[in-house]
Amino acid sequence: MIDGEAVVPGNAFYPNLKDSDWDPYSNLLEPVFHQCQHLNTLGGYLVRAGDRIIVVDGGAGPQPKWPFAGGGFRSSLAATGLDRSDVTDVIFTHLHFDHIGWASVDGKPYFPNATYHIDQRDWNWFLAPDFGFTDEEVDKSMERLELSANFCHPENDAPAVRLRPIADQTKFFQADEELELLPGVVALDGSGHTPGQVVLELRSHGERGLLLGDLVHAQPELVDDNDRGQWNFISHTDHDRAHAAVERFRKRMWDEKIPAAGGHFPGLRWGHVVRDGNKRVWEDIRG
Repeated sequence: MIDGEAVVPGNAFYPNLKDSDWDPYSNLLEPVFHQCQHLNTLGGYLVRAGDRIIVVDGGAGPQPKWPFAGGGFRSSLAATGLDRSDVTDVIFTHLHFDHIGWASVDGKPYFPNATYHIDQRDWNWFLAPDFGFTDEEVDKSMERLELSANFCHPENDAPAVRLRPIADQTKFFQADEELELLPGVVALDGSGHTPGQVVLELRSHGERGLLLGDLVHAQPELVDDNDRGQWNFISHTDHDRAHAAVERFRKRMWDEKIPAAGGHFPGLRWGHVVRDGNKRVWEDIRG
């Protein structure tokens, strides 16, 4: 379910990336701007498991700030024929502001009947008393976008603001080992981008698929060996741990041919890594 998008320079979030590194992946760029601009979609996924209606991640919320644009999550949900009161469970892969934007609105849970599932490690990190959007963090994160202002509205989007209203509806877990959150929905440790980043493995009738959250932010991270460190995302809380997690899941996808969807893949499309001659390529699953 698409909430919006951000279009940023292709190397904005990857300090070691050169524009030429995008050459094999021009289909992932936004051609309207006639330069190396990467399209990052914001939103979440709707999963049906038995009698459960599950939302995975919740976009940036009703008041995004440039370069994030959106607020379309409500319409995306309405297009499915469901109402927010129908949602039984909400799972956050991690607690960055562009994933929890619809957790609550105006101090009330947006999904009134849902149980919210959150990794305890992320809750402890993002709701710590000393957590905040400091000028140093803003400058470091947005320097390559040539922005001097914050990239969200802390008075609305800070984790404590979004998440405190859902505390009574929240069930905490810790995915340091494989953990079945709901029937057919298994949480796997993908920490590194944040302390409690999780990957969800969906299992049904012998089939599997991975919802990656922000394990990776672009498909090339799942294709390349990254031996030059070119796909080194700027805002990991623990870069070594994040890289190890990507390596681990990349190998699984290669070896076991598991399809996946990322938290910011263009259009939130599913795809998989396939072989094309002697190289690996990303292929969207269509239909």
